[in-house]
Amino acid sequence: MFERKDPFDWKAPALILLGVVVLSGGIYLGVKTRDTGDKIANADKKIEKTVEKESKEVFQLSKDCEVWVHKKNGDGSDSDTAPIMIGTIDKALLNKSETEIRDYLKEKYPERHVESLSKYEIILSESSSSNDADTKLDPAKFNKYTLETEDEFIVLYKYDKEGKKELVEKTDISIGALPKKVQDEIKKGIILNSEDEAYTRLEEFGS
Repeated sequence: MFERKDPFDWKAPALILLGVVVLSGGIYLGVKTRDTGDKIANADKKIEKTVEKESKEVFQLSKDCEVWVHKKNGDGSDSDTAPIMIGTIDKALLNKSETEIRDYLKEKYPERHVESLSKYEIILSESSSSNDADTKLDPAKFNKYTLETEDEFIVLYKYDKEGKKELVEKTDISIGALPKKVQDEIKKGIILNSEDEAYTRLEEFGS
């Protein structure tokens, strides 16, 4: 007579196997996630190093690089004055980066800003103040009105007791339509004692 055996219970081994598989998968995913994170971190470091390298890269200025000043009107428009060369670049900047060069120029010329920067030429912009020294040194204009030219048109200015000028009106009268002698007078500046006198002259020029 045969003894009856109970069927083998597969549940326990199956659960153990499942646990091993899940644990292995978790470890694998953890390793992959860490690797991905490391790759992203390394990529960020490479970008930072590239930016840092570019900011420190020597601009290679020419030792004969010229520095020019381009004067502009108070409203930011170009003045009639041609750019003026003020010298050559400081030799200490020859091995500096563009950022370092700009910082140096900003510190040395706080009233000017870099308009253009190349290896052979640097142009700085400078706004012309309406209270320029040459205006102050001309007492004939104090408390007076003047007719001057700007962009080939007649402009009326008023000067205060300190020589500071204020725009009264920019007319549509072109000096090109006036006699040569009158053009020369306006370019030099016609000084008038009152606003009424100034407008009387403008009516004459406009007629």
